[in-house]
Amino acid sequence: MKRYLYFVVAALMLCCSFAFAQESVEQYLLNLKEPKQEDYIKLLYEGSHENQVLAVTKLAELGSNDEEVLEALFFGLEQGTRFVKREGSKVVNDFWDVRAASAKALGEIGDPRTLPDLHTALRYDHDLFVRSSVAIAIGKIGRKESISELSRAIELSDASGPDDELIMACVDALGAIGDKDGFIPLVEVMRGKYSRSIRLAARESLKKIRW
Repeated sequence: MKRYLYFVVAALMLCCSFAFAQESVEQYLLNLKEPKQEDYIKLLYEGSHENQVLAVTKLAELGSNDEEVLEALFFGLEQGTRFVKREGSKVVNDFWDVRAASAKALGEIGDPRTLPDLHTALRYDHDLFVRSSVAIAIGKIGRKESISELSRAIELSDASGPDDELIMACVDALGAIGDKDGFIPLVEVMRGKYSRSIRLAARESLKKIRW
């Protein structure tokens, strides 16, 4: 019985200390008149779920491609994926909004060094909206080496409708990249059993191909 009480007290102390740490970080930021880049990075690593989204948004606005910023955004891109917690069949720590915001921020920064992490997220993230956000970010960075990843995402998607958002994002990204290697994947979309809107988007992306 004593051992059981010890574990209960220890667990409560751990939860309280974690909550206090988050509150301290957020209060620290609120007390600053002019938060700086390092403050938003600290908030992303140590803040609550909602404040992680805020931190990512602010880092995107600053537009820096410092190594520390990129590492922090990679951290955001992985939230809720490495250590998935479930209650029954439901994921209870799915930070999809943090991951989507991080992908958007990386796309706006536009540093090609971020592509390996974005390609990984495009392949393996379990949330369709996040993967669509990643595809858009990849298109903004605009490098030829991403074409095979975008094409793969289209090929593995369900053409009957559920994956339309992701397919559309990949099609638009191929157009944004504009390299001739994107011609065949776009033609295959036009000829495939996709929705009319996706096939029209593929046609528009084909017009952006540079020969």
